[in-house]
Amino acid sequence: MGQGAFLMRRLENVRGEFSLTALAYNMRRPISLVGVPGLIAAARAKNGPFAPQ
Repeated sequence: MGQGAFLMRRLENVRGEFSLTALAYNMRRPISLVGVPGLIAAARAKNGPFAPQ
């Protein structure tokens, strides 16, 4: 993820910082694979991975 050191102190804050880093990585990855229009189309698809059940 390219993070060399944490900016926060204390374990609770470091966990939060790492969670934000992981979230950003996990959001960036599909955007780079399928692009923003592809993600929007998948979210709106009737039987897509984000379809309401």
